[in-house]
Order: sequence, then structure tokens, then C-alpha cells
Amino acid sequence: MMKKEYDVVIIGGGVSGMTAAITLKRACPEWDVAVFEKKEVFLKKLSLTGNGRCNISNVNCSDRELVEDFFKSVGISLRADETGRLYPYSEDAKDVCRLLIKSAENCGVELYSEAIVTKLETIPLEKDPRGGFHIFLEEDDQAVYAENIVLATGGKSYANCGTTGDGYVFARRLGHSVSKLAPALTAVEVLDNIKVLKGVRTKAKAYLYRDGELITSESGEVQFREDAISGICIMNLSRFIKPLKGESPEDSFKHYEIRLDLTPDFSSSEIRDMMVMRMEKLGYDSIYAMKGLVKEELASYIARKENVFFARWNGESVSLEEIAGFIADVLSDLRLTVKGLKGWNEAQVTSGGVSLDEVDMNTMESKIVPGLFITGETLDYDGPCGGYNLHNAWLTGIKAGKGLAR
Repeated sequence: MMKKEYDVVIIGGGVSGMTAAITLKRACPEWDVAVFEKKEVFLKKLSLTGNGRCNISNVNCSDRELVEDFFKSVGISLRADETGRLYPYSEDAKDVCRLLIKSAENCGVELYSEAIVTKLETIPLEKDPRGGFHIFLEEDDQAVYAENIVLATGGKSYANCGTTGDGYVFARRLGHSVSKLAPALTAVEVLDNIKVLKGVRTKAKAYLYRDGELITSESGEVQFREDAISGICIMNLSRFIKPLKGESPEDSFKHYEIRLDLTPDFSSSEIRDMMVMRMEKLGYDSIYAMKGLVKEELASYIARKENVFFARWNGESVSLEEIAGFIADVLSDLRLTVKGLKGWNEAQVTSGGVSLDEVDMNTMESKIVPGLFITGETLDYDGPCGGYNLHNAWLTGIKAGKGLAR
């Protein structure tokens, strides 16, 4: 039976919320602590992460020892892969979920699923000298009182896990500013017709430009889809593709361009000389000249871009050097204009959120609303692929639990 008064209510039963609850209850066992989760199960998004393997952190994350100590305290052993990604030793996300839920139950945290919060209100001191908050739940006429609240509602990605952006609404109504939200760590839609490349995967170095200025770059596997490109390196670039102030998203995205170096181990001049030799001495057409460097679908796509398909070194309209130069330019600098980002159901995280300047990053307490703590993806933080975003959820949850216990 849910009480109507708590020392702390944590809104959101994801990673940061459950971590805050366990950390706090262990430090203050006499406190009444509850977690309200809107979905029917806790930690639903965590159960899906890392394709079920649960990439929960990275060896390169800050405050790693603090987070790893928490893992040990709930019985999670770790292993690192060759890139530094940290996984539970069993590589089973559901094991991690079970251990967290069991730990919360064992230390006396009250867990309520399908507890949908519709509104939060601060209580003026003249009405109640304790201050605190009223929490209104769906289908419940009587508000729940909490002296403190942890807003751990997550972002907007994976809405089927309950992360529909509620926390941003609550934070704004309580006086916080929320930066513009956008899907991040997602596939990037392009204006170019790349249907013929659907299903192709290739190693490349990817560069993101805005209005001709280099923003960032990353190497890795690029995956071509019917209307978009993906892969970890592209998803990491997507974090920097944001709607521009004063422009619609559609117009904003056209300022961005992704350039792919499909042969990053060779210079453009080396590729040009290679193409000349292959076409002149071996008698290869332009597509065969690219074989062994890129996959056939990419070779055909590049050759057709300037109608050099099957052009040979006996053509009068196009010289071999011109063909070779064009091929070298495109192989080292294939340009794709950004159309947009794949939506919230594909995005791994949310770009944007509650301003970090408005939160004490040591305790996660709001600088605007005393007694309000904000954690995880509700904050304006998004990291690259590889466990950084989950690490931020663990870390801010731990800090909130410790901050409340002071």
C-alpha cells in the first residue's frame, strides 16, 4: 500500500533512479524512500542496451572507481572488451536489472510500477514549514507528499520504455530552463539518392561539416540504408547535428554535410596513380579499377555519378587522367547532404535537457528549487557510443543518493 508521505520520492525507475534509491537507502535506512515508475516493469531500457549484453560503462569514463564500487556492492562483476567497453561478466542485461531490483528491495526501497506522475507542485513554507512537494498521480485524487524529489525520468528516446520527455515538462514548470531537444546517437538521413547502396557496409573515416566548416570526425564502419547512413561512427557524428536557432529543422539540417573518406589509408594522389595504372596497363574499366578498394556497389555508384561507367582509356570525351582524378576525389571525399535524423524510436539518447549550470554537479541538487535533484538523461548531457551515457546515469544517481544523505 502506497504511503501518502515520503522523505524522498524518485520519479523514474531507470538506471539513475534505481541507483539513487539504493545509494540513499543504504546511507539512511530510516528514511522512507519510494520509486515511482510509469511502466509496468523497472529498468526496461537497460534490459535492451548493448543488444541485451548491457554495455554499462567504459574504462575511459571519469569517476570510474565510484561507479565500479557501486557495481560491486550490488553484485555486478565486469569485463572489458578490446575497445574499453565494460559489460557485466555474464553479458546479460536482464541479470543487471534483477540485481538492481533485488538490491533496492533488500534495503527497503518501496517500488511502485504503473505509477504515472501527472503533475508536481512545490509547497510554500507558509502552507507547510517542511516545504517539499506534492506529487499527483494518474487516477488518484490525493497527492503524495515528498520532502525531496529525484527527477530521473530519462529523455525521449525509446518511448516504448516510458521515456517520453515528462521530466523536461516537470523541470520547466518548476522553473528550470531546458535546451532544445534532438535525437542523438542515431542514423542520419541524407538527401542524396543512395537506394542502390542499401545494405552495404564499409570502413571509412567520416567528417561532419556545417556550412563548410569541419565540426568533428570519426573512423569506423558505415552502414548504408535506403535513405540514411548509420554505424557507430555516424551515430557519434549525429550528436553534433542540431536544429539551428531561428530555422526550421528541415532548413537547419541542410547546413550539414557528411564527407566519407572510403580509402583513408591512401592519399588522393596515390589513388589517382593507382587508377591510372589499373586502367592503362591492365585495361580495366572504371568499376574494375576500384575493385579491391571498395565494394562493387560503391564502385558502381561512384562511376555513375559522373557518367564514367565503363569509360576506358580510348575515350575521346573523357581522358584517363580525368577519370582517375574524379575517382580518387570521390573515394577520398564522398559528400552526402544531411536531410535529418532518424526519430526518437531509433535514437539511443537525447541531445539537450536541463541546463547543467542550474544543477550542483556534486550533489545533483537543483540550484533553483531546493530539495529537487535531477539525474541521468533528463540533464543536458549526451556522450558517444560505448557506455558513456549509461555511465553518466550511474554516476549522477550515485551523486544524488549521496547528496540527499548529507
